[in-house]
Amino acid sequence: MFNLTPTETFKHEVKVQTKTESGSWREESFVGVFVRTPEDRRMELNDKTYAKLVDEVLIGWEMKDLQRLPVEFTPENKAAFLSIPAAVRETAVAYIGANAGAKVKN
Repeated sequence: MFNLTPTETFKHEVKVQTKTESGSWREESFVGVFVRTPEDRRMELNDKTYAKLVDEVLIGWEMKDLQRLPVEFTPENKAAFLSIPAAVRETAVAYIGANAGAKVKN
């Protein structure tokens, strides 16, 4: 069985390693809501910076802050998110992998 009409969006977990004030690392995560892109558009996106790619394809999220309160997906929160290089990089990498297909196990 194969679905030739996938949905226009998909959800995918993004994990980000964040340096804490004490110098240790903490893994943070959220579920991104992304626009699915066809192959020709995917190739165009490969030529963009991570921030521009994420700005175009991230259209929502399921995210909680450190107090476990929901973080609303607003233009202001998205702009704040896009200013965090590690989060942007990991989101772009997660999107590219998820949009292109599932991981292959060894």
